[in-house]
Amino acid sequence: MPRLLNNLKALCALGRLRRDENGIAAVEFALVLPVLLLLGIGMTEMGRVVNQATTVQKALRAGALYAARNQFPLTAAVKTTAENLVKKGDPTGAGAYLVPGWSEAGASLLLETPDFDLNGTPLPVVRLTATVPFVPMLPGLLPIPGFNLVLKHEQAYIGD
Repeated sequence: MPRLLNNLKALCALGRLRRDENGIAAVEFALVLPVLLLLGIGMTEMGRVVNQATTVQKALRAGALYAARNQFPLTAAVKTTAENLVKKGDPTGAGAYLVPGWSEAGASLLLETPDFDLNGTPLPVVRLTATVPFVPMLPGLLPIPGFNLVLKHEQAYIGD
């Protein structure tokens, strides 16, 4: 009889344990937390992509406008100053890069001065093409392959 009573007590304890809801929120949170962290980090990285692309695009605009206000053909000094404006935001080239990708191996900036045909009239333009590797905030955390931001800007010749 005592053995049967012990078995009944154990069954009652199991039933109470099954109905007990203490700690269920902590278990659910622990299951959902990794997914929430990945979503948050992914959205942050996408925001950084947009931010870096916007920064490079604005710098390209500034460099092209500077170059377009100088005499054609462009001198080496003008090209260097335009490159400094695009990469560092400063005509002297002082300071840090505007985006961290400029210090990476695959970064490049191409400055061209082609003519645009406007109904048979050649119109000189400045074309800047930037290829900047995206540098993630936490490299290797997300399974995203490395990629480059490739941006272009054209500015018509303005002159002095």
